[in-house]
Amino acid sequence: MKIGPVTIAHGATLAPMEEHTGLPFRLMARRHGASLVASERVDACDVAERDKRALKLLRTVPHEAPAAGQLSGADPAIMAAAARVVEECGFALVDLNFDCPVRRLMERGEAGALMADPERIARIVAAVVAAVAIPVTLKIRSGPDAQRETAVEIARLAEAAGAALVSVHARNVQQAYAVAPDWTVITRVKQAVRIPVLGGGGLRNATDALALMRQTGCDGVAIGRGCLGNPWIFAGVRALLTGSSPPAEPGLAERGRALLALAEEESRHYGREFALRRLPRLACYFAKPLADFAAFRTAVQKVRDLPELKRVVGTHFR
Repeated sequence: MKIGPVTIAHGATLAPMEEHTGLPFRLMARRHGASLVASERVDACDVAERDKRALKLLRTVPHEAPAAGQLSGADPAIMAAAARVVEECGFALVDLNFDCPVRRLMERGEAGALMADPERIARIVAAVVAAVAIPVTLKIRSGPDAQRETAVEIARLAEAAGAALVSVHARNVQQAYAVAPDWTVITRVKQAVRIPVLGGGGLRNATDALALMRQTGCDGVAIGRGCLGNPWIFAGVRALLTGSSPPAEPGLAERGRALLALAEEESRHYGREFALRRLPRLACYFAKPLADFAAFRTAVQKVRDLPELKRVVGTHFR
């Protein structure tokens, strides 16, 4: 697939997820077969001001390439300035978030709130395209609510403004993640534009991803919550897309090894204390198949260092 001048090997991509798709997670996704990865959402105003925390969220390394840095904001000039920083950081693409339903962003008129204002999205896309040399992509939903589907209009306007790809989450903003996705909106967007279209929403395994692509005609999938604790989904999708047999489901020992590897990378990247605060939620995603899940959850909440985590994992992931 071509995204402007950027080529990705296949259609199994990692969707940006706030508080999840930091550098360690992205590297894990790449190791397991994701063709494109994206940073978590970062506030454009902080990036434009080169805030230290924002720049850390936008750290990238060559061996995760191609990667996209994702921004959210409502002011075209600020989004353009932030996009230049994303480009300077070394990302291959800059992705614009117009889909997040989080209340604090909605109250600021950003992210998902902009699904009700297609013209403003077009102005933002045009400003960012003019500011950077790397491809500009955007992530949208079907619309702000059940009464208004704006995805097709936004995709057309974004394409005209120079966007190189649009990713469609098949729920509206008001629905957040509470209802089943309606993939038909992805079909409508794909039929309306010439640029590549990624589809997402409700993808829990490789079979779901293949079904979405076949039903909608989209060029690839953006896998979000379905890869939490399950990075093997990317290899599965890649196999199905190339006509190969998908790999066997990971056993408990393999799941434990993947958890430990990610925890070690997070400790190096975020620092021990912050990584430990993130650990219980991170670990529980990998532990979902455990028969003694409740006991593991209690044990991991008491972990205070990596050697102790290794002992807990060794006890439960047999």
